[in-house]
Amino acid sequence: MVAEPQRATAANCSRAGETLAAAFADDPVTCWMGRRDGKRDAGRRHMFGFLVANLGLPGNELWTTPDLSAAALWVPPERADLKQPILQELKMIPAMIAFAGFGGLSRVNDFRKTTERHHPKGPPHFYLMTIGVDPKFQGHGIGSALLEANLRTIDTKRLPAYLESSSPKNLALYRRHGFEVISEFRPRADAPPLWGMWRAGRG
Repeated sequence: MVAEPQRATAANCSRAGETLAAAFADDPVTCWMGRRDGKRDAGRRHMFGFLVANLGLPGNELWTTPDLSAAALWVPPERADLKQPILQELKMIPAMIAFAGFGGLSRVNDFRKTTERHHPKGPPHFYLMTIGVDPKFQGHGIGSALLEANLRTIDTKRLPAYLESSSPKNLALYRRHGFEVISEFRPRADAPPLWGMWRAGRG
């Protein structure tokens, strides 16, 4: 089943967002950016829900396993710079407030500015914004299989791919799939590190 991922639709988009929100509950960078009060979990769900609905679906590169236990949000080459129209940026503000609270907006802003600065400007490439497995299903190779299936599709286009790993334990996984670290950076001094990783085109 994992070897045959499916593009998410409007009907299962919210489920995909919930899967990603659950997968990133303990992610170092997500926890650093997010709010630290009782609305933490709801805020994270709100943000991932916004991302899958406003970036994943329009880009047609939001992939899930058939049972929605895992999801991957890819951004296609023509949108990989993540430049958004001003109206879309305004629509994102409530999601950022829900996620980080007013006190955390500077953390989100620093994250966005730093990742944009380190994001490769060329050549055209697919950008893996996020991939995650519901914690109830982790440890069975589901995420790795979903990633492998997505990369097979990308390889038919002979294009490279880029991602940021927000957890050191995932570096070996991404290396197994052909990614190599090209940068290491922090959004600011008190933030956990991120690793920019690049995978050359195949085929």
